[in-house]
Amino acid sequence: MKTRLPVSAALLVTIVTTLFAATAAAQIGVYAGFSGGHVTSASNTLFGPLFGAYMQRGSPLSIGLDARGSFLTRNGSQFYTGAAGPRVAITPPLARIKPYLEGLVGVGGTSGGGTSSTHLNYQVLFGVDATIVPRVDWRVIEYSYSALEGASTSATILTTGIVVRLP
Repeated sequence: MKTRLPVSAALLVTIVTTLFAATAAAQIGVYAGFSGGHVTSASNTLFGPLFGAYMQRGSPLSIGLDARGSFLTRNGSQFYTGAAGPRVAITPPLARIKPYLEGLVGVGGTSGGGTSSTHLNYQVLFGVDATIVPRVDWRVIEYSYSALEGASTSATILTTGIVVRLP
């Protein structure tokens, strides 16, 4: 049961990355961040990395796909997800910010206290990226709500990080 989530997440990221690479004239971004969030099944705030990639088309309104994995942990409690789904972003004219909204579906799991479980995961998130230099953005803030279907576990997560937009 524990190996299904990492394998599923790796497969999902591989498929989406392959689709991204095969799509010409699309903007591709790869990102990494640091997240912290309250998970209902944990007594502490959990922290950890977030990794992902997105592909989008259009300007100033961009529509695309995002695939990501997050790994939050602290004091033996873990909350991890692998998900993909649609992304909508807007780049206002002459602005260096890019607000975005996403709805993702994938797998997620929890472990701690000698138990672990894996479930269908859904996430709704929004955030703002700000351009630092050409092709590099600071993910100023991202707020996400993540829930595990069939479990009484959900998380509210804040993330910051770096996005590299590929040529």
